[in-house]
Amino acid sequence: MRLLILSLGLFSASILSAQTPTHTISEVQGELFSSPLIEQIVTVQAIVTATGEYGYFVQDGEGPWNGVFVYDQLYTPSIGDDVIIQAEVAEYFDNTELLNLSYFETVSSGNELPAASQQPTGFIGATGEPYEGCLVRIYNAQCTTPDAEYGEAFFDDGSGECKVNDLLYIPEPAWVQDEYYTITGPLNYSYEEYKIEPRSAADVSIGLEAGSIEVSEFNVFPNPTVENIQFNLQHDTVVNFYDNNGRKVVVKELRAGLIDLDVSYFYPGTYHMECITEKGVSKSSFVKTM
Repeated sequence: MRLLILSLGLFSASILSAQTPTHTISEVQGELFSSPLIEQIVTVQAIVTATGEYGYFVQDGEGPWNGVFVYDQLYTPSIGDDVIIQAEVAEYFDNTELLNLSYFETVSSGNELPAASQQPTGFIGATGEPYEGCLVRIYNAQCTTPDAEYGEAFFDDGSGECKVNDLLYIPEPAWVQDEYYTITGPLNYSYEEYKIEPRSAADVSIGLEAGSIEVSEFNVFPNPTVENIQFNLQHDTVVNFYDNNGRKVVVKELRAGLIDLDVSYFYPGTYHMECITEKGVSKSSFVKTM
């Protein structure tokens, strides 16, 4: 009887020791640049998507706002582990992290990873915040700068540049100028820039692949214009304005809907617009007159 009671007591204690998730990762991220839960203790359950010297990335769903970096040099989970973590929420130079772990449990191993979200390089480079900590993929992107110092390189699929870093993996062979790549990895934020962190050679494909990012055109009116232009956006977007010499002169972050934009301060001339969203790239142009 004493053995039975002891066994039941151990069984009850093991049940009580298990932590119940208190938040999703999207709640930790807050769908904002900075987490609304800074210095709070949260418990999350997620799949490990990448591991490194200083911690690991975890994700509890596909798509934006579902990933985060865990700064942890005590536990060493493997990619594919389903883990429960209790930790403090922090912003480390504006990168949302979990640190100071007070509980860690591996629920299971060998799980399928959330699918990487394929995004335009320009979207990732300009406004990648929704995918911070998440697996992303750039497709048929040309290496425009193979050595941007500190193990970084620039890539462009025609929508604008983004950076790839070597936090988790040093490419072998090294990046090649003007070569095309498809690259997968978690999106990190450091030194005020979004950077893809490939995990191994399996995350890097060299050469053009079938298919490409969606590129479309749209109309603005009136055109020519003196003061304002109007156009419709289907998605929130970053709009780059280039003059006729190819120089980027203005960048705007705009919400989906009917846009009425003041361009009265533009010098007279022809301007080209490039709207970058997570869905693709849309282009247009207009003439500004006196």
